[in-house]
Amino acid sequence: MRPINLLIVAATMYVLRHFLIAPYIDAQCLGMKLRLSELDFFLSVLVVVLLTAAGNIINDYFDVKVDLINKPDRVVVGKTVKRRVAMVLHQSFNIVGVLISVYLSFKYNVWWPVIIPITIATLLWFYSPIFKKQVFSGNLVVALCVSFVPIWAGAYEIPSIIKYYVDIHQNADLLHTNLWIIIGAYALFAFLLSLSREALKDLEDLKGDKVGQYHTMPIVKGESFTRIYAAFMMLLCLGAVSLAFFRVGLHPSTDINAALVLTACVLLPGLLTILLSLFARKKSHYSIASLLAKTTMAGGLVLCVLAGNYLWSC
Repeated sequence: MRPINLLIVAATMYVLRHFLIAPYIDAQCLGMKLRLSELDFFLSVLVVVLLTAAGNIINDYFDVKVDLINKPDRVVVGKTVKRRVAMVLHQSFNIVGVLISVYLSFKYNVWWPVIIPITIATLLWFYSPIFKKQVFSGNLVVALCVSFVPIWAGAYEIPSIIKYYVDIHQNADLLHTNLWIIIGAYALFAFLLSLSREALKDLEDLKGDKVGQYHTMPIVKGESFTRIYAAFMMLLCLGAVSLAFFRVGLHPSTDINAALVLTACVLLPGLLTILLSLFARKKSHYSIASLLAKTTMAGGLVLCVLAGNYLWSC
């Protein structure tokens, strides 16, 4: 179930809640507070964790043949865990995740978020047997699912805040728009970074994917094209982060600490990913580049904390 990835997913949602959404609301000096209880927010986090775990399980379920070549030491389904058990876990996690989202929608009378877990569960079910076998489709599906995580962090919280305060504060609608812009910016960061990392993983798994008759980007477009594509997506990601960094008022000339965090946590691992993407030739090189891309994503969480503290201080 890739527990480290699940931990990153949970950490992302908690960071967005406590270091972006809450500080931004406080900074407006309107007396608004978060509406979801910690228990309900934990349940919303659990929804995404369960769906992500279910997606990892079904991916391993369908990819046993390919994984025996790409990563034989990490094959679990059919060895440690029976295929039937894996399928039951996958279905159970998806059902529980959707049911929790229905409960939260009923409690807070916000129904559109239910679409997100249903969409994620459906996309991940078809990922390995269909989307992963088509050029770019599999990468797009994963990137979309990753970008849903920050959106889910505000899916119940933001509408609940606006509904509760709309009759009290005339600026509630503007607050609603600004919060979604902030979350949308982080979702874009996650989307672009995921496109880069998925391309690197395709390069890393090239040998097994050929045996599985997948039509991934390096198989269809070639390794050189895929390396350039992965580097370009990462470059777009770093450019978007830097632009957002300046738009919230964090300038290196006035805040050297902010500039150091941006450089050390995001720009440096991102630039190293670009260099490795362009010059890598071995599977081990792609593995390192993929790990650096994940490090860049974790660095984005640190940057969120920094941005949140800045908004709070305003």
